[in-house]
Amino acid sequence: MKIELRDPSKGPVYAQVREQGENQINDKTIATGEVLPSPAALAQELAVDRGEVQRAYFELEQAGLLKRATSKDFLGMAKITYRVA
Repeated sequence: MKIELRDPSKGPVYAQVREQGENQINDKTIATGEVLPSPAALAQELAVDRGEVQRAYFELEQAGLLKRATSKDFLGMAKITYRVA
């Protein structure tokens, strides 16, 4: 997922991430079933708060564009992945 943040006057960060993610999913730039970066990883890449990315992912999930799956890693800790629906 390639996100380019614009001027803050163009809207909140979560809205920019949601809008660009939605456009990439609808344009098939991101394929169905493709795993998206974790909210923490994408937030670090964009140098924003993780909550902004989580909110964008939540809204995309509510719109039916993403599926969230919970599994366990090799240490038995919960691991959440987001895939394009």
